[in-house]
Amino acid sequence: MQVILVSDTHGDRASLNWLRKTYPEADAFVHCGDLQIPSDEVQDFICVRGNTDYDPSYPWERVEVFAGHRILICHGHSYISPFDPADPTALVLAAKRRQCEAVFFGHTHVSCDITYQGIRLLNPGSLKRPKDFRFPYPTYMILNITEESIEAERAVYDPFAADKA
Repeated sequence: MQVILVSDTHGDRASLNWLRKTYPEADAFVHCGDLQIPSDEVQDFICVRGNTDYDPSYPWERVEVFAGHRILICHGHSYISPFDPADPTALVLAAKRRQCEAVFFGHTHVSCDITYQGIRLLNPGSLKRPKDFRFPYPTYMILNITEESIEAERAVYDPFAADKA
């Protein structure tokens, strides 16, 4: 199954519409928080609430199953230390408490794909305000999930790419 993973769009509806048009065959769209738009505008997305979201209908976190894989979806701000944002220990413990094998999260605006203590951690970065100075482009992830594996590809959001070709 194909899952499009995004986070931290901060009110940017155009990027979400672009994803819908670009991936019409996707099985799921997952947003890891900081949408800053009402939930009724993203009913086709699996969403969680970020630290800048004020719509109470978004849950703070949720567990979803994709092709047999239990995934914790959260924004991450409750688990990421401001003193050591690279330390994934709290995210890993949260996943283990919920019997999840992976975490989809955002908040840092920096994409990552790591495995720590047996838990896969996937952060798509930000479509609106990237903060990764090593790779300073707006990013999201394309996930291909089967019973055997979760394959993740970081993708650059460039709504004008088709015009440049």
